[in-house]
Amino acid sequence: MKKTLKLVSLLLVGVMVFTFFTGCSNRKKGDPPVWTDDKTNIMVLGGYNVKSDFYKYLFLNTKTFFDDGDEGYWQKEGNGVSQITDYVLNSLKETYGMFALADEYEITLTKEDKEYVSAYIEESKQGMTNEEYIASLEKSFLTEDVYRFVLEVQQLEYLVYEHLMSESSGIINVDDATLEKALDEEFVRATHILFTYENEEERKAQLEKANQILEKLKNGEDFETLKEEYSADTDLKGNKDGYYFTHGEFKNEFEYTAFDLEVGEISEVITTDVGYHIVKRLPIEDDYVNEYFEELRTQYKTALYYKKVEEKYEQFTFEYEEDYKSIQLDTFN
Repeated sequence: MKKTLKLVSLLLVGVMVFTFFTGCSNRKKGDPPVWTDDKTNIMVLGGYNVKSDFYKYLFLNTKTFFDDGDEGYWQKEGNGVSQITDYVLNSLKETYGMFALADEYEITLTKEDKEYVSAYIEESKQGMTNEEYIASLEKSFLTEDVYRFVLEVQQLEYLVYEHLMSESSGIINVDDATLEKALDEEFVRATHILFTYENEEERKAQLEKANQILEKLKNGEDFETLKEEYSADTDLKGNKDGYYFTHGEFKNEFEYTAFDLEVGEISEVITTDVGYHIVKRLPIEDDYVNEYFEELRTQYKTALYYKKVEEKYEQFTFEYEEDYKSIQLDTFN
């Protein structure tokens, strides 16, 4: 349903290994558990250096996420560089919050882990000349060093997540009673009719359509019928269950609205970075909970993991280098 940008996971790499804890490194003061070879800092988050080459990668991918290659997007009122820098900062906070957890629990990449990443990189080069390989990285605004960094970050996050979720650590432990209480107090079930657009002309047309559908609903027409006919959310086609979720899973107006509604209540038209939504809150059903109890347990544990990450980055101090303060839309072109 969500149009989201998981910046450190753009390559969709499944790096999964199972050895962890401290290994040898040449880590210097200010370096996070994973770092690039770039010598230039653009900011310091919670005492961790953020390198310019990694920031450039995040910035340019985020810019493309917003404008989809159309520079005219930035000429429209309300659109500007702060959209990018704010989005990137949020992504950095999540990544560096995870770094803080890794340090707290002394989780680092071993020599074997890094060799695994090297083997993965070599495999990814197969069938390409070096020039083709470099060109493929550049399409995602990557250098070879940042590519390795991204892979190692993904690997480290897997290790941190697995450690916190493991029964042996006892850090995130959700027994049946805890989950049942959470389902009563911290979960919501909602469905929606989604209207998406690609340009300004479509945006206006979709907003008008959303308001027309809202009027139909207010006049008593069936939500599910209109959802099946008009919603752009393919995940809910033929699916009357909607979404079951807890706080922090969407972090947008869809989530906040769902929690604010009463069961059975329908929202006004709301806006997220996905498009326009009409949201309906649904009752949590025992049959669904019983069938998907273990999946809901994992979902809740994952939400608690990200809450721990958030608790870390909420304690961060922020120091910005002069280069950061002068960032413009074309700074990294």
